[in-house]
Amino acid sequence: MLKLRSAGLDWWTLLVLALSVCACVIVLPERAVAAPQETVHDQFDVVIAGGSTAAFAAALSAAEAGAKTALIEPTDWVGGQLTSSGVPAIDEAWHSIKQPDGKSPYSVSKVARLPANMTPRFLSLLQSIQERGDCWVSRFCFCPDALVVNQLEPLARSLEGRLTIFRETVVKRVGVSGDSTRIESLECIGRKPRGNLAAFGYDKLPSEDLHDWYDPKDSDRFTKQVIRFVSRADRPTVFVDATEWGELLALSGKDYLQGIEESDGSLVIPVGGDTCGQATVFCFAQQLHAEPVDQPDRQVIAKDMGYGAYSDKPDAWTKIWTYRRIRGKGLTASGDICLQNWGYSASHGHGGNDYPHAYLFLSKADTDSQRADWRGGINLEALAGSEDRAFAWHQWFRQQAPEGIAPERIALDGPVLGTTHGLAKLPYIRDTRRSIGLEGFVLKFADLTGPSGAKTGTKFPDRIALGAYPADIHPVTTCKMPAYAVEAHDTLPFYIPFRALTHRDLSNLLVAGKTMAQSFLANSATRLHPIEWSSGTACGIAAADMARTGRTSAALLGDIERLQERIKSSTPIDWTIPD
Repeated sequence: MLKLRSAGLDWWTLLVLALSVCACVIVLPERAVAAPQETVHDQFDVVIAGGSTAAFAAALSAAEAGAKTALIEPTDWVGGQLTSSGVPAIDEAWHSIKQPDGKSPYSVSKVARLPANMTPRFLSLLQSIQERGDCWVSRFCFCPDALVVNQLEPLARSLEGRLTIFRETVVKRVGVSGDSTRIESLECIGRKPRGNLAAFGYDKLPSEDLHDWYDPKDSDRFTKQVIRFVSRADRPTVFVDATEWGELLALSGKDYLQGIEESDGSLVIPVGGDTCGQATVFCFAQQLHAEPVDQPDRQVIAKDMGYGAYSDKPDAWTKIWTYRRIRGKGLTASGDICLQNWGYSASHGHGGNDYPHAYLFLSKADTDSQRADWRGGINLEALAGSEDRAFAWHQWFRQQAPEGIAPERIALDGPVLGTTHGLAKLPYIRDTRRSIGLEGFVLKFADLTGPSGAKTGTKFPDRIALGAYPADIHPVTTCKMPAYAVEAHDTLPFYIPFRALTHRDLSNLLVAGKTMAQSFLANSATRLHPIEWSSGTACGIAAADMARTGRTSAALLGDIERLQERIKSSTPIDWTIPD
């Protein structure tokens, strides 16, 4: 400025020049944001998009079968509904079937619980749980944080070198080959919580944080990395969709099933049927403390709280408290931890933390439009609504505590679920996007049962896993279920065929768990922990075999007896029926 003054410029000229310089500074383009860090992996034989119980089982069995395996896990806890979705009470068959001619009822429960009919690793895992809660819904109720540390993580570490788990990683994009017959790549977003985040980033509810998970750019909460899994050059990598949200199915651009069909086993979804399905639920844990706890209530919207189907029971509160108790025994006492997953009764117009007022998934049309910038294909209003309902149920339920238990002694127990907000890391869902198998195969509910007096459901020649549980539907209130889906539906001990693990159009894609090629009604009976573990185990072995031999799923189906021999050394494929 002094040099300009000495050059004879007056103050007005100097001011104009100064303002011009400022203006130039203002209109300069913003500094370019650095491209996210990217890594590419082409060394894996099997890549499992996970988050479910089936995904972890598949990862273990694929790695044990010799495949170099990658597991993509959206949270920091493996195990799905066992852990991150907060359903740590194992659902086993509990029912019996009436027999003809006045014979004694046929106990499906007794058959299903025979050790010979259970996946050995899963049974061993459950039996090794040292501290079980005294619950009445299951033989096995436990704290999920302890299961992760004491059982699941040691299993994963035992396969180090063959199994790599990419935690806190979500699928963003699916690359399909030019001829549309196989998956060639997955693009994923890995996030790393910054050091100041409580509970490693599980201090925010998923409805508030999900967009960040799927955003490749760094945020004030996470640093990000783009991770690409590319199919091997010498032979195709085998990909598995064992996600809770059917994300590979949705992102592949191929057809899939969602919601309820017009009839069991049909490939036709009626108008509106793709958003007509099961209620989702955000599970949470409550601990009974010896003294009042300072834990302020949240503002909630949900008002239709109540005992639902237990409204007529004078001891409803105690029954619900002990229903899924994950710590504690005998009478209700300080130190008890109760896991809440209580249903809604449409006939009563009230219930627990089941969220029945919207379907979790976007319609198929809206899902397809999100593929360019994928964020899970989730209805965020439904997700937030299920969170709100969980907090509302917690607050209502503790206010109903019986005499002698001050409501202030009952508090959300976030640490047992790995969060600070008190809910599970992710919601528990009961149905999702489902595959259509080879030659259009879909496992029907009719395959899970049979004529009166039969001992098992359809005995498929390509059977590779077992299951037993009745159809169990928690409907949303925004649609009307067709008549065939609202009746009582007991099942016989049933079989899962290899075709249910396949995809009609993608030769190197397998599916497991809730994404199997199955009808809505069949899914309502196959979605339980033991069946997910069984189907996941079979899927992992099949995937490893495909990777080793370079075969397609169709070619493997043509050599099914050899595959069955490999599978039955890890999980039974035939029922042992006691006399």
